[in-house]
Amino acid sequence: MAKVARFGLVGCGGIGNTHADALASLGEAELLAVCDVDIRRARETAEKHGLKHAFASAEEMLDAVEVDAITVATDHKHHFAPAMAALRRGVNVIVEKPMTTSLDEAYTLLETAKARGVTLGGVFQRRFFPAALRMREAIESGRIGRVAVAECIALLGRDREYFARDAWRGTWKGEGGGALMNQAIHMIDMLLWMVGVPTEVYGRWATLKHGEYIDVEDSSCAVVSFGNGALATITVTTTQESIAQAPGFRLAVHGTAGNSVGLSEFPELTQAITDQWPFDPPETVNGWVVAEGGRPGFPAFHSDQLRDFALAIIENREPLVTGLQAFRALEVIKGVYLSEARRRPISLPMSAEDRAEADRLTSGEPP
Repeated sequence: MAKVARFGLVGCGGIGNTHADALASLGEAELLAVCDVDIRRARETAEKHGLKHAFASAEEMLDAVEVDAITVATDHKHHFAPAMAALRRGVNVIVEKPMTTSLDEAYTLLETAKARGVTLGGVFQRRFFPAALRMREAIESGRIGRVAVAECIALLGRDREYFARDAWRGTWKGEGGGALMNQAIHMIDMLLWMVGVPTEVYGRWATLKHGEYIDVEDSSCAVVSFGNGALATITVTTTQESIAQAPGFRLAVHGTAGNSVGLSEFPELTQAITDQWPFDPPETVNGWVVAEGGRPGFPAFHSDQLRDFALAIIENREPLVTGLQAFRALEVIKGVYLSEARRRPISLPMSAEDRAEADRLTSGEPP
């Protein structure tokens, strides 16, 4: 019988239950235990999946149950502590986006995973969309030539009710950021995966619609430079009328061979489709769009990502989304916040001093 990776789940809220459902669908993984600060919620998730173990903390779970990995699906502010508790015990960790609300904490996770020789990954399930994999292969194989420029767009809708769901939403202290940190980070990760390693970011942000009930940004624009010479723009807003009506996510990459590839996710939370593809007849591309468009985005692609992470543990290889890559997406966002404060470009990777300043600016604590 093939080896199965044994998982514990941290956080049994909405996204945590998506992770639980995803793990339950896999043959390569087994969910053994769950935990949540609300023990009632943990017990409900355990009962749903026929589990014997439900705990009120990650430390209790890790001390009581032998697991190969944990998946962290709490609110943003509480990613770091359970991830560190697992890494210190030599347990592999995959963390929901953003990795943490602090660059220094995220850097500590990277260094700890490296020192303990365990795998650290980040959750960016959209990479597993067929349209995304098709686009990545075209870029990697050189079909568009050298990457020249890219456009990363998130035109999304959020309302007062959305921010009122949890006290941490829409706050620097609880969320660590707004439209960039909570929503656009998915497409920012995708941008970096397609284009390369970022070396500089220059950005601005503003709160233009939701300022009565949030203190983070609802709009932002930025320019990113890459080590391979490519340039990209990021345009983000959550000021659209609704999730269903907003244009959603879009990413396009343009190359020196005169070809462009792109994908779009509309409405948000459905599977993205290929919307720029010069390599096949239109009827072929339209077939992909018909087959993929409108399909649910949850939990199938979380299943794909958690399967990849389980196999990475079993096969002793890196997962498709590494901890370093999740860190870089966070660093670009923090770079925008720091760039706004300084009114100038920010070099990447950041120095320890810049990381500390970016964290201070976005902590929600008094100066």
